[in-house]
Amino acid sequence: MVKSEDIPSIPDAAWLEERLGEGSLWRPSEADLPPELTHAGSRDFLLRVGFPAVHLDAVGIDTRHLRDEDALEPCDADEFYGNRYPDDDSPPVNFCFTVALQNDQHLMLEAADGGITHYDPNGWDHADGWQGPASESLPALAVLLGLIAESSDALETSDDTARAAAVTALRERMTVGDLLVHDSEFWDQVFEDLI
Repeated sequence: MVKSEDIPSIPDAAWLEERLGEGSLWRPSEADLPPELTHAGSRDFLLRVGFPAVHLDAVGIDTRHLRDEDALEPCDADEFYGNRYPDDDSPPVNFCFTVALQNDQHLMLEAADGGITHYDPNGWDHADGWQGPASESLPALAVLLGLIAESSDALETSDDTARAAAVTALRERMTVGDLLVHDSEFWDQVFEDLI
């Protein structure tokens, strides 16, 4: 049984780099962070610890875009999630930022509350882009990426039985680290693709 004390709620840089590799963290300066990102905890985590800017081959999750100039481009959350009428040209007031991609699916950092939601761009024009929560916070998502990296070799084995056992063990560890993994459509699809 996985114990929660084995998995940090807020990882430090050493814990993340031990799993994801030295130099794997994107640590912006204060000037690099957009003013629309108002959640203090997310800002502090990015400035103090950083966030993985990696490609996790085993699951196809890519966060390398964070190293690009203007990495955190503010998006109009109300438009993305169908909460704005099509002819509403008023300035956006709710923002989100793409922090991870998996194929065409996005994990979005919510600017005001720091939660991570699953956005399906195929549904944006018919109010079906929002697919639910995917992680409690930016630090929690960083932990999930670290746990995946830690299991990458086992997830990529050609032995189907060993891979299925690795997927089950990883899912259990990730759920202990972040309870939102349990009911997330995003993570369900990631695990389904692995088996």
